[in-house]
Amino acid sequence: MSQGPDPATLALMAEARAQFAAALTAKATTLVEILGRRAWDDARRAAHRLRGSAGTYGFAEVGAAAASLEEGLLEAGGAPSPEVVARLEALAREVQAAADRAAGAAP
Repeated sequence: MSQGPDPATLALMAEARAQFAAALTAKATTLVEILGRRAWDDARRAAHRLRGSAGTYGFAEVGAAAASLEEGLLEAGGAPSPEVVARLEALAREVQAAADRAAGAAP
């Protein structure tokens, strides 16, 4: 007979998700700043980390936006053209907006 999820485990998971949500805006801001410094490899790694952690904690919109940015950075290579930089900056703004929405909606 199954008793369902352990309430203590569920509480720990909820607390971890809330802590992640509280840090989302700062994580996205850091990513935007890294991109602004034109540190392409660092920005790609930061987008990759945010993509994975957002997915783990159930923030699908943030994960998808970070994935788009990561993929754009991979496609751009080491020296993107001004047009590509503008697209990457737009993607970074999407990550920031998604993170802001998620942080505001999280319990």
